[in-house]
Amino acid sequence: MFHRLFMRMAVNFMTVLMIVLLVLGGLVSRFMWINQLNSGVDLMKQEAKAIAQNYQDLSDYQITTRVFASSINEAAADSSVWLVDKNGLQLNITGLDSSTPDLTQEDVKTYMKAVLQSGEPMTFQGGFERYFGKNAVMTVAMPLSSRGETVGAVFIHKKLEMFNTGFIPLFRELWMAAMMASLLGLVLTAYTALRITRPLRELAAAAKRLGQGDMSVKVRVYADDEIGEVSGAFNNMVDALKDMEEQRKGFVANVSHELRSPITSIAGYLQGMLDGTIPKEEQHKYMQVVYDETQRLTRLIRDLLDLSRIESGNMPMNPIDFNINELMRRVLIKYEGRIDEKNMEIDADFAQEPCLVHADMDRIEQVVSNLVDNAIKFCGQYGKLTLLTRIQGSECAVSVIDDGAGIDEKDLPHVFDRFYTVDKAHTSGKGTGLGLSIVRQILLQHGHDIAVSSTKGEGTNFTFALDLANPPKKV
Repeated sequence: MFHRLFMRMAVNFMTVLMIVLLVLGGLVSRFMWINQLNSGVDLMKQEAKAIAQNYQDLSDYQITTRVFASSINEAAADSSVWLVDKNGLQLNITGLDSSTPDLTQEDVKTYMKAVLQSGEPMTFQGGFERYFGKNAVMTVAMPLSSRGETVGAVFIHKKLEMFNTGFIPLFRELWMAAMMASLLGLVLTAYTALRITRPLRELAAAAKRLGQGDMSVKVRVYADDEIGEVSGAFNNMVDALKDMEEQRKGFVANVSHELRSPITSIAGYLQGMLDGTIPKEEQHKYMQVVYDETQRLTRLIRDLLDLSRIESGNMPMNPIDFNINELMRRVLIKYEGRIDEKNMEIDADFAQEPCLVHADMDRIEQVVSNLVDNAIKFCGQYGKLTLLTRIQGSECAVSVIDDGAGIDEKDLPHVFDRFYTVDKAHTSGKGTGLGLSIVRQILLQHGHDIAVSSTKGEGTNFTFALDLANPPKKV
């Protein structure tokens, strides 16, 4: 992985670096080229003006032809100098080495016309292909005057390649800078790749150990960046899996106990009746015990199946409009016998009559039944059970409150966990702890959740919300 990632990063970095250097080199080269071209053209204009002035001085007998020829030869050191009359023919100057090729009026008439009309130095890039090739020279032209009359023009031609003489050192420096930047980039790329691949390799090794069942695995968090976030998330996942595994083991142990106890009782009583240990006159009583135990097994299996179907989405919801107050009254009637056994006080405080909600009535009855069953189970003699409904905007809040033993604060976040060990929770070893998990899953499928608050020794309050069938309109 390191070599593959390193090579990808190195190639990407070098590609970007080369593009940046090429673009930067191109911009710098163009700037220097334009600057050097402008400087060279300015120098050529000065030479053209000097030649024009010397020609005028020559015609006025202020300088000799030797002096004029010397100035022409100096300008022609790296250029070609033409002295052309208005007819496009060479001007003959005694003592001047002729460098003007055979010209015709057609060759220079266009340029000559423009120069004579301007009266100022003019610049031409390209042209004169017959003599220098296409786009090969930069030309500066200046009118020539003699005794107040324009008699022709001087043309100074300089090859464009002469303007490039200062670029070889520049390109050499750019190449050295590119090499140094590339070496530094490779070092930085290797360092960055190492910082990235080291935690990734550790994550891969830790994931492999985790897949083999090692829940103690952890990875180091090297930095507060994206890789560090991944490492931290991996550690959090391991902690969550560890907690889930502990809860699963506790759940399996508890369910095994819940299954083993009634099965052992059923097998023992049936064996006693078969071998005559239990007299016939007492068999009816023990058959009732066997029946109760089978009912207990049926409830456990039903809860497991319901939870599995709800979580997998295979239990469809059939929402209708119904009176939640009436449903809660029916649930109380269903548990009337157990309520009377404990001489419990019932307080039903409903917000309005009727209070119509839109939900799956059978599933919500299961929710209320589980909550009421828990409340009765953990209330002592002469305890109090309170059922409340309150209108909150477009929802109806339903509360089931008991004044029983309450739940420890550390256990509250786990009371709805499917795999939470029941002997640590509100149930104190009674039942499987699946009831509250089923309650929460049913409400989640309705788009709501359930909240719990409790004080040890004072009781517990479970509250959930349902959508009203006819919510009040907003004003």
